[in-house]
Amino acid sequence: MTSFEQRWLAEATRLREHALGAEDDTGAVRAARAEAGDLEQRLVRRAAVMAEKNGLLDALSARRQHTTPVTLVALSLAVAAGAAAASAVLGDGSRPVNVVWAIGGLLGLHLLTLLLWLAGRWLPLGQSGSLAGRLWLRLQQRLGGTHPVAWVVQAQAGIARQTGTTFWWLGRFSHALWLSSLCAALVTLVFLLATRRYGFVWETTILPADAFVRLTEILGALPAALGATLPDARMVLEAGGATPVDADRQAWSTWLVAAVVLYGIAPRALLLALCQYQWRRARRVFRLDLTLPDYLTLQGRLMPDSERTGVSSQAPAHLPRFQAGHRQAALDGGPCLMALELADDLAWPPPGFASELDGGRIDSREARHRALDQLALHGAGRLLIAIDARLSPDRGALALIAELSRYADDTAVWCYGLPDDPTRPQHWRDALTQIDLPATHIFDTEAAARQWLEEAHA
Repeated sequence: MTSFEQRWLAEATRLREHALGAEDDTGAVRAARAEAGDLEQRLVRRAAVMAEKNGLLDALSARRQHTTPVTLVALSLAVAAGAAAASAVLGDGSRPVNVVWAIGGLLGLHLLTLLLWLAGRWLPLGQSGSLAGRLWLRLQQRLGGTHPVAWVVQAQAGIARQTGTTFWWLGRFSHALWLSSLCAALVTLVFLLATRRYGFVWETTILPADAFVRLTEILGALPAALGATLPDARMVLEAGGATPVDADRQAWSTWLVAAVVLYGIAPRALLLALCQYQWRRARRVFRLDLTLPDYLTLQGRLMPDSERTGVSSQAPAHLPRFQAGHRQAALDGGPCLMALELADDLAWPPPGFASELDGGRIDSREARHRALDQLALHGAGRLLIAIDARLSPDRGALALIAELSRYADDTAVWCYGLPDDPTRPQHWRDALTQIDLPATHIFDTEAAARQWLEEAHA
C-alpha cells in the first residue's frame, strides 16, 4: 500500500471503532510498539494488523469492485442523456433547427450547473462539491451498509473534509458525468449533421434581429479566433426568414459544434483535471489528525514512557560493561527481581516468585531513577532482570542492564515474554554479550530463573 492508503486504512479503523466499539488490539499494539517510529507510524501499523482480521484491508483493496457498478450506471445514464439531448434539439430533419433552442438545449443546463458549482466554492451550501457527487457518495455508503467497504468510503470522505478538499473530491464525479454527457452529445450531433440535411433558423416575437447577431458574434468569438468559419451578420439575418438558406448550413453546423466543444467539453475537461490535481495533492500532504480523541486515547498505549527511556543523545562508541560484584560491602540487599519494559499482558510480579523479591517495574524514566536509587542505597545480592523478548534489544535497555549490574553481587537476565519467533531470544543473547553478560546468566524458563534467584549466595 502507498503511504496515503496506510493512513486511509487507519482512518477507516478509527471510524469503525468509534461506531462499533474498541476491538481486541493486544497483538496489534504489541506489533506497533515493537517498531520504532512516531505516534502516527504506530497508529498506521496497529491499523494494518487489525485490518487483516476485521476485513478492512480486503475492502480497501477491492473498493473499486463496489464503486465501479455505481459509477458505470451513472456514466451510462449521462451518456444516454447527452445523446438524447442532441437528438431532441436537431430533430429528424423535417423541420428547420431553431439555433437558439439548439444551443440552449445542449449547453443551457450545463452552464447553469457549472455556475452553481463555481459559486459553491465560496458559499457554505456548496462545500459538498456538487449534488451529483453527494448523491454518488450516499449511494455508495447505502450499498455498503455495515460492510467494511462502507467504513472505507466514509474514511475517504472524512479525509476530504480534514484536508478541505471535499469540494474538489466530489467535483470530480460531477465533471466526469457532464463530460461524458457532452461528449455523447457531440458525437450524436456530428453523426446527425453528417447523415441528415438540416436547415437553421431563429425566431422571435419581441427581440430585434441585432440581438441574435450579437449573440452569434459573442458565442463565435472564440471559435473564430481558432480559425473556424462561422455565420456572419448577413447569415444571421437571413436565418431569421421563413425558410433556411442552404448555403449557410455548413457555417451554422460549425458554429453549433464549436460551441459544444469550446463552451461545454473544454471547461468540464479542464475542471475535471483541476479537481483531480487538487485531490492528488491533498493525498500527498494528508497526515492523521493526532488531536482527535480516538487517537489521543491510544497514545498512552502506543507511546508509553518506557519507549522513550534509553539514550537520547548521540550513541556512544562503546556500551557500558557488565560489572557484577562491585557494590559496596556495607550494603545488605538480598535477592531482587525487576521488570524492564514488560508489555501489559505479562503479569507482574510473576506468580511463581515470592512477593518480597519484587523490586518493581522499570517502564518509565521516573521508574528507572527510582530503581537505581534503590539499588544504590541497599544493593542486591542477586539481581534478576525480566525482559520482554518479543521486543527488539536496543542500546537504552542494554545500557540500563549494565548500569543496574553495578549495584549487585551477581546479575542475570530472564526472557520472560517469549515470542513465537524462536530467533528473537537469540538476538537478545547476542546483544547481551556486548555488555559482557555471561551466557550462563541468561534464562529462557521461569524455573531456571527462579532457581538461580533463590539459591543461597556462595
